[in-house]
Amino acid sequence: MLSPLTHDDPHRLGAYRLIARLGSGGMGTVYLARSATGRTAALKTMHARIATDPAVRTRFRLEVDAARVIGPVHGARVFDADPLGETPWLATEYVLGPPLDDAVSLAGPLPEPALRALGALLCAALAQLHASDVVHRDLKPSNIMITADGPKVIDFGIARALGDEHLTRTGTAAGTPAFMSPEQATGQEHTSAGDVFALAGVLTYAATGHGPFGAGRHADLLYRVRYANPDLTGVPPALLPALTRCLSKNPADRPTTTDLAAQLNPGPGGFAGHLPEPLLAEIARRAGAVWHARPHRLPAPPEHGLAETFPSATPAGPAGPSTPATGSVLSRRRFLAGGGSVLGAAAVGAGAWVWQARHGATRPKGPAVVSKDPAWDMLWQVGTSYVDPLVPPAPLVLDGLLLVGQSAVQGLDPATGAAKWPEPGVSFIRRTATDGKQIYAVDHTLDENGPLRVSTVDPATGKPRAPFSERGDLRAILYGTQAICASGDALYLVGGRGPDVRDGFGKDQTWFLLGVDTRSGGTLWEVPLPARPAGSQRLHVLSAQAVGEYLVLVQQSADGRPRLVVHHARTGKALWDRPLDGEQPAFSRAHLAVDGRHVYPSAGELLALRLADGKTAWRFEGQTPKARFSPPAVKDGVVYAVEEGRGLIAVDAAGGALRWAQKSGGAGPEDLDAPPAVGIAQVYAYSAASSGLLAADLRTGAVSRPFKAARARYFAHTSARRLIALGEESVAAYPLD
Repeated sequence: MLSPLTHDDPHRLGAYRLIARLGSGGMGTVYLARSATGRTAALKTMHARIATDPAVRTRFRLEVDAARVIGPVHGARVFDADPLGETPWLATEYVLGPPLDDAVSLAGPLPEPALRALGALLCAALAQLHASDVVHRDLKPSNIMITADGPKVIDFGIARALGDEHLTRTGTAAGTPAFMSPEQATGQEHTSAGDVFALAGVLTYAATGHGPFGAGRHADLLYRVRYANPDLTGVPPALLPALTRCLSKNPADRPTTTDLAAQLNPGPGGFAGHLPEPLLAEIARRAGAVWHARPHRLPAPPEHGLAETFPSATPAGPAGPSTPATGSVLSRRRFLAGGGSVLGAAAVGAGAWVWQARHGATRPKGPAVVSKDPAWDMLWQVGTSYVDPLVPPAPLVLDGLLLVGQSAVQGLDPATGAAKWPEPGVSFIRRTATDGKQIYAVDHTLDENGPLRVSTVDPATGKPRAPFSERGDLRAILYGTQAICASGDALYLVGGRGPDVRDGFGKDQTWFLLGVDTRSGGTLWEVPLPARPAGSQRLHVLSAQAVGEYLVLVQQSADGRPRLVVHHARTGKALWDRPLDGEQPAFSRAHLAVDGRHVYPSAGELLALRLADGKTAWRFEGQTPKARFSPPAVKDGVVYAVEEGRGLIAVDAAGGALRWAQKSGGAGPEDLDAPPAVGIAQVYAYSAASSGLLAADLRTGAVSRPFKAARARYFAHTSARRLIALGEESVAAYPLD
């Protein structure tokens, strides 16, 4: 499934670090990639030799647009793209599951309930395409990925708008003979009825392990498609009438996707509940394999003689060019059926937990060391659900408890790593906040269709208690709902009203920032928030902190730019705001360092802004002109940061005077993404040059030997005397001195 990177593959594209190759073809290469926040993606690039062709670049740009339109429910969600870059690229979800042909080879023909569920969901996928006047034209088992959430339709490389008579590229095959419609086989217009014909062929394959017209040479297959009766031997008898009608030679006799879905009628229950155990186990295995993948790069070939024996377009195992990462669909006016559809294994994040849950393996039961690398100072390490890629990673810290995770919030003993919540009842850490004593949760699992309700959480079990606050005009299930922070007497939320659109913001939604009294449950205040474009996945707030009478936010605009915004905590009045411009990624700029007088922005400079009015209280000048700094941290009247070229520094919080600076070593640009972690007697910062953590004395700056540690986000849990490392797939602890 995965192949090593070659010597000339890029190291990074955008926010993504390349991990392995998934496949390569004539138009481009697809990589397994991962961002610093833990997001795993299938990242497609275009070959340099064709990237200079303006027409090819136009097709790539339209394919990016098309991939966004198909959306996350029936295809692979688009994370990011740069179609105009020197190396054009597109990052989509990595689908945790096999293509349908691999699934049938592994687990055998699907049982009737699974066939009905598969068919009904594929009908919904095709209906979404056809509503945009687009036909797929190449629906086949290898273009359907099976995940625990449902099938994902991929590879829209030869899809086109209804009525468009132009092929994608001269010489490009207009379909797969074993599954194409009779009209497509004779060069006639392939309408939505042709996709229904192909869907029946896919369901026949899923039910029997063979297509309705057998196998063999293309010419023989095309003849059978046009003139022979389909072979439906092995299809469950109850499905024969529907599939026979779908495979009619006359397009007018075939049902619509809506009619077919009604005939299939899968009944209640989720998709995963209909899948056989071996297939669920394979989904879980693939999920684990992705997280265990580590970067490996082949050395450069010798300069002479052997270079031509290592072509760059070699398929990479079963997830090669035949299983593209996502597809393209546009309205009739915008659709361009360009060559070079997205390649590789498409990927979607939900899934392996379904199989694991059946076998009692949803949570680590105690400390479980999963790293094979040297960890001389590590006390424990536990695998965890991926860090939410929508907000900067941060655990929630309470006395004797550490909350981590995303889809399910895990409660760990910070001293040992042991799980304290065997079956947590809270999901989505961005809907969870703490004031250091209580845990608050806004969780739609309390009532999926109900109003926004807030509960405290039992720290012993992870179960929400009875709600203490309710807003009947706001809906908890909406994608953008956030519990952003809490103080001793107030909880601060982002809530919205309007219809739920499942994954992203909706055009008819309105959003508010509000404060809730944690004693009475009443609303203290609410202020409107900017609207979001339909389909946007940019949350309103990236980080927040309540200090005294101030509520300090890093808000995110619709186009992803962060702003520093301060409200009065008791009234909600907006006091001031300013952009957080800088070269660092938005998540690096989203870290907050606040004390009773100042906020210290994370935007490359080191300065203090007065909380009362946003005016600059002081600005620290580094060793060199335009010196760059990491996000700062503040504790006990001292601001700590990493200065490029110098290393750790400590600055007086009141006036900005230098207290001490690291006397040896230095720091590179790669060390500026995260703030230092301030402990009891030392301050810690990751050093790429040392491949570990530097620990400096809080008073003198004297640096002790580095900890052998992985790159991660580090946080101090002082009551447990642990330094917590939050990585892409695990959380670990080191001694905190």
